[in-house]
Formats: sequence, structure tokens, C-alpha cells
Amino acid sequence: MEKTSTRPGTALFEERLSPSPAVHLLSLLVGGGAALAASAWGVVPAVVAGVLGVVGTSVLLVLSSPVVRVVAGGDPADGGDPRSVRLHAGRAVIPVEALGPAEILDADGVRRVMGVDADLRAWVCQRSWVRSGVRVPVVDERDATPYWLVCTRRPAQLVAALGRR
Repeated sequence: MEKTSTRPGTALFEERLSPSPAVHLLSLLVGGGAALAASAWGVVPAVVAGVLGVVGTSVLLVLSSPVVRVVAGGDPADGGDPRSVRLHAGRAVIPVEALGPAEILDADGVRRVMGVDADLRAWVCQRSWVRSGVRVPVVDERDATPYWLVCTRRPAQLVAALGRR
């Protein structure tokens, strides 16, 4: 059983949507292109450009990956109430009290919600290398956003964390 504390600012769920190792193969293509472009100046510049291309692309992929987390308590925006729980998806934050029951989506479900069933007003935190996700309706009538679509590799754990109000 997982032990969770509810002291201010405690993360009940946290996941960085980092690329899978297969996605880093793109870095090899970028590095190969950089090496080919720099090969006109010799072998050493080609190797340096290739290595910088591979490492730089991989680092950028990881650093630009959003973090999904559910945090309990301590937000000054809601008066520091230790009972408050918030969902963070990338740079966006919403109190869990403003959300309805979450729906777990498999790869086909995410594709459907991103495609034919998409609502342009929805908040989407998605990376193409993360296939599963969670759709959470926004029940706050002051918010024009109909739902949040948050991709995660651990949708059941995210839903469980959202349920800990």
C-alpha cells in the first residue's frame, strides 16, 4: 500500500511526460544531419556537430516535457487551505473541486477525443509518445473549458489521486 502524506504542497501523483527511448532515435537523425552538414569542414567538426545534435535534441525533448501532478494543500491562491487539492498539467492548474468524475482513455480513446470528438475549448496536455490519458469534465459553470484531457502513462493512479479530495 502506498503511503501518502497530506501536508501542504504534497504531491499525491507526479509524472513527467518524458519521451520514450524510441523517440530519442529522432535525436540520432538530427545528429546525423548536423554531422553531414558540418562534414564539409572535416571529420572533427562533423563529429562535434553530430554529438551536439544528438545530445542537444535529447535534452530539449526531456526539458520540454510537461509534468502532470496532483498536489494537496498549501496554495496561497486558495488561502493555504491544507485540504485543497489541485491538478497541474503543464503550466495550467485547476482545483480538483472544479472537476467531475474522470474517465480513463486508452490509445483509441485519446485518438477519438483528440480527433472526431474534440472540443476546441478543452485544455489538452498531450505528447504523442504517451498513448493513454484521462478526460476530466470541468463542472465549474464559471469556466468555459468543457474538460481537461491529460495524457499519462499511469491513468488509474492519476484518477485515484484525483479522487482523494
